[in-house]
Amino acid sequence: MTNIFRVIETLILGAIFGFVPLVFCLLTTMVIASMLFGPRVLGPWVLWSLVAGIIVDVFLLKKCVRNAYQMSNKTLAILYLFYSVVALGMCMGIPIGNFSLCIAAGIYTARRMQLSGADGDISRRYFKKTAVFCAAVMALMCCLITLWAIAGQMIGSKYETPWFSFTFTIPVFTAVVLTGGAVVVLLQYFLTSSVAKLAFKLLPAIRGS
Repeated sequence: MTNIFRVIETLILGAIFGFVPLVFCLLTTMVIASMLFGPRVLGPWVLWSLVAGIIVDVFLLKKCVRNAYQMSNKTLAILYLFYSVVALGMCMGIPIGNFSLCIAAGIYTARRMQLSGADGDISRRYFKKTAVFCAAVMALMCCLITLWAIAGQMIGSKYETPWFSFTFTIPVFTAVVLTGGAVVVLLQYFLTSSVAKLAFKLLPAIRGS
């Protein structure tokens, strides 16, 4: 069972670290090409930018997976921010993917504490710091969503359902942003913390392995 877990763990870590250079190279090429030549020039040839990402993976991926739980907090923070922005863009401004990231962060944090042999008090403090960070990133994503909505001229637009309709006036828009933002930020905090604590308890057999 432990060997199966290690294989699954290695594959997941490989996917997490391996996609970074691929996505980064692809998005960078698309942005630069769009700025220089316009969006109409984007085509299948842009996929050739993935070659650079594959080369990076060939040289660095194995090392990243091997040292996954010894990485600095700054590196982990950058990685989390990168995926948060990508998830927000892929979900068209809806933070569904960001909740998946906080679940992954909670499991990673639990595993990191297990391998370090940390006691309960140290683990709980680390879980709390991770939850606070994830919540802070979610707050940042909410700010980006708000700017996105303003740029998309949501203020003044009408929202209709079979049961009621209303117009996004400035007071209504502000109330929705503040209330919705507070809910998702708090949910991100408690979800990260709860997942970390649960994972720490459910994986006793592989602790320190």
